[in-house]
Amino acid sequence: MNKNISQSLLLYDSCEELSKKFEQLQSPRDIAKLLHVTYTDLIYYIYRKSEDSRYVTFKVPKKSGGFRTIHSSHKSLAIIQRKLSQVLYSIYHPRPSVHGFASKRSIVTNARAHIKKKFILNLDIRDFFDSINFGRVRGMFMAKPYKFNEKVATVLAQICCFKDKLPQGAPTSPIISNLICAKMDSELQRFAEKYSLFYTRYADDITFSINRDQLPHEVVACYKKGLPNVILGEELRSIIEKNGFEINDKKVRLAHRTQRQTVTGLIVNKSANVNRKYIRNLYATLHAWDKYGLEKAEETYLSKYAKKIVLPEKNKPDFIDSLRGKIEFIGSVRGKDDNMYKKMLNIFDSLRNKQTNF
Repeated sequence: MNKNISQSLLLYDSCEELSKKFEQLQSPRDIAKLLHVTYTDLIYYIYRKSEDSRYVTFKVPKKSGGFRTIHSSHKSLAIIQRKLSQVLYSIYHPRPSVHGFASKRSIVTNARAHIKKKFILNLDIRDFFDSINFGRVRGMFMAKPYKFNEKVATVLAQICCFKDKLPQGAPTSPIISNLICAKMDSELQRFAEKYSLFYTRYADDITFSINRDQLPHEVVACYKKGLPNVILGEELRSIIEKNGFEINDKKVRLAHRTQRQTVTGLIVNKSANVNRKYIRNLYATLHAWDKYGLEKAEETYLSKYAKKIVLPEKNKPDFIDSLRGKIEFIGSVRGKDDNMYKKMLNIFDSLRNKQTNF
């Protein structure tokens, strides 16, 4: 690949400049110019280089069982995708309801929107990234508000897709998914306002909450307290399906305030909080490090968090960094003044210092 591409990992234009240049795209050569790559390199990495050599594939376990396939783009293609992602973020203005892949938003801000509600309804979109195919991405770029010609839309979609789908693991996939969902987000927000609901979306996780004693039939058609089966209202289901997505009915959950309510993995009955099991597992890992050493601690850590992960060696996370990240996650949820967070951080720092001085 041209050395200039490797040396320039980011675009240094302002968001306004990137947005303006993006709107003026007329040809594939304009795309190459916008991304600061040669046209020859761009065509080579999206057309001439074999598909299987553009990505490295590995699997990570799902909480619900089974594995999620990750396609991580190789360095040269990843640089092109990272630059395009930067451009797309410059034109994207996330709605208040969108908390995934948006600046200063996270699973924590997503969960906080649903604290102390009488009912919380959780939905999951089936095969979220796989359901966004090449045709949908290309069609989005040809439709309003972009209205690009066929050649420009095709090249943009080709940069973003792998084997006709949006690859989970590519730098462009998060922002593309949000752009694809923009229409659905608007419709679900209007639906929520119509029935006095609170609505948020974090990637494929959709959450509604309400403070009324009764749920509108347009939201939930049938539900019996204490039973797992929930039948969604036709109006809600129709909005999601008409936008090209399918609800995973096995993951539809409705919880009353007398039950444990969770949003994107956080408990929200009284405040946003982490699961007690998460805390216990971290304590167990720190205890193993203190009593049996770093190697035994890593075994404990892997048994709790990453036993089934199948990663290429270069993609495996550093154990100490991962452990610190999990402790910082507690701080991001409970606050940096939280006693549990400070206690764990002190234990971690003490053990790390001993390890360094050993």
